[in-house]
Amino acid sequence: MKNWQKTSMYTSLVLLLILVLLIYFLPINISLSSSDLHFSPGEPLEMGEPDSISEKPENIIFFVADGMGFSHLSLALMTQQKEGEMPVWDEFEVRGWHDARCTYGPLTDSGASATALATGVSTFWEVIGQDTSGKHLENVLELAQNCGYATGIVTDSYVWDATPAAFVAHTKSRDNSEDILNQIADSKLDLIFGELEDIGEDNNPDLETTLEIIDRRYYRLDERLDISEVPDPGQPIAAIFKEDQVNDLNSTPTFPKMVEVGLNRLIEQEKPFIMIVECEEMDAASHANNSGRVIKGLKAMQEALTIIMEYAKKDGETLVVFTSDHETGGLSANGNYGSYPDMFISWTTREHTATVVPVLATGPGAELFSQVRRNNDIGILLKKMIKKEVVNAPES
Repeated sequence: MKNWQKTSMYTSLVLLLILVLLIYFLPINISLSSSDLHFSPGEPLEMGEPDSISEKPENIIFFVADGMGFSHLSLALMTQQKEGEMPVWDEFEVRGWHDARCTYGPLTDSGASATALATGVSTFWEVIGQDTSGKHLENVLELAQNCGYATGIVTDSYVWDATPAAFVAHTKSRDNSEDILNQIADSKLDLIFGELEDIGEDNNPDLETTLEIIDRRYYRLDERLDISEVPDPGQPIAAIFKEDQVNDLNSTPTFPKMVEVGLNRLIEQEKPFIMIVECEEMDAASHANNSGRVIKGLKAMQEALTIIMEYAKKDGETLVVFTSDHETGGLSANGNYGSYPDMFISWTTREHTATVVPVLATGPGAELFSQVRRNNDIGILLKKMIKKEVVNAPES
């Protein structure tokens, strides 16, 4: 065989080997046209007979784990189990899923998804508390306030972020941070705990303006979260922290501590309450494909949930609902026979995915959440429960 033929054959073999390795190690993506992805808003939940729900909750704690999918939940179960102890996730009586769509289709952002969760109505990307025509939608906290509930929001994200904003504000863009902040100050919230981000940048107000707006309504706590310092037991309170100050169990304060103090404050009001809790750490860590940060965030989330579940079990009249607004990152926990029992975490994207996400519920009325299928179903159910109406979940 001539030298040039040998060289050509070797070159072809090397190229073939490279191609095989690329196919094996790199994900192959295909494009799905939006015309092939059909979206239906679904049928609204219908009111039913009095026996369709065994009990009605006195209080509601609604926990949103931003960016958390079933793989995140699986990772939590794998990393947080202890011998002789039941993971907090196993304490939920009802376990299901919902389709976190917006009106554009299967993908969503936190603005559209949180609006669906908060109001029971689907809307566009980035919209906060409005429908597709720009009409303001009543959210569950506004409804609860009109029904005599105490209300509060605790988040480890910035207070004007899309998820908390959807439960208190109405604006065409989640980027309208000063508008959202003013609506928080003009609301009837009893408490708001969270961070600040990118102060003075883009549309965000500077620190002085931010604190002036917050101080219009709220008594501001420092990082000690000492409720005894509040002069009036009925005074609305706020705790506002620096960017990324609250992100794991080494923070001051920790996310679980914020949840504990917020919960105790609402209990002190001696009336029914609804508390919105957001853990945004999953979303931030998953956008960055930061596996270590995800695991730390899951630990903080489990501690916060443990506080909530212990109170709910003792109280007996509190409904706890846990869900996500969407999945982020396409997380996968995987391995092979050679590495077993060690596991690896891999990612498919730094963006949101179109996968369904968990819905977990326990307490009075939890059984209705077994039939939830879309994110807006959750908002509809929460509103019905606040109004003490009886509902039937849609037939599967």
